[in-house]
Amino acid sequence: MKPFKPPTAHATRVILIACVVLQLVAIMLGPDVYQGLMLAAGLVPARLTGDVIGLQGTVPAPLTLVTHIFLHGGLLHLAMNMVFLAWIGRQVEWLLGPARMVLLFLVGGIAGGLLQVFMTPGSIIPIVGASGAISAVFATYALLFAKAGEAPASLFGVRISGETVLALRYGALWIGLQLLTAVAFNTPGGGGIAIWAHIGGFVAGLLFGLPFIRHRKGDEIEQ
Repeated sequence: MKPFKPPTAHATRVILIACVVLQLVAIMLGPDVYQGLMLAAGLVPARLTGDVIGLQGTVPAPLTLVTHIFLHGGLLHLAMNMVFLAWIGRQVEWLLGPARMVLLFLVGGIAGGLLQVFMTPGSIIPIVGASGAISAVFATYALLFAKAGEAPASLFGVRISGETVLALRYGALWIGLQLLTAVAFNTPGGGGIAIWAHIGGFVAGLLFGLPFIRHRKGDEIEQ
């Protein structure tokens, strides 16, 4: 019998390379170009909402919901995100496949960006980074690799499946952690960590992962 050899995580590798290469190129172009790129391709909530008149950028505002994912605030920010993605991304991709992995990453990043815009509509501070997208991957990872299930519950007379209870539990814990992070690190002026992007991405990842955990449970019952 041949030993099990997990498939290569091509999508995770491509995402990692894209983020690293874009960041290195941006840095090598010099600080002025680097700052200009952050403003042009970063997610500026006020550009999408129109709360601040006169804000313009070379990248169309809706497209920055995607471009901001692949830019980072510095090498440390990049390294932290990429190490975390390398750790969990490969395992999630083994179960979902490369196409769904890319979709999960993008959906998480966009959902996180939209929630950040909704919560801070007048902010002119550019948001960059894959944290929202990686939060989505982490949420799906938590669901798929949870070692203990949850019993079904009832909320206001409505029956909730064990998988949904698990997702709600993870969601509550993550939101609580992010709010504590905001209290500890964010400044009154709005600078710091884009916690709403983390929360939005995580919730998107939970919703994305629910059908797969139910499908896996069904396969286990059939066996």
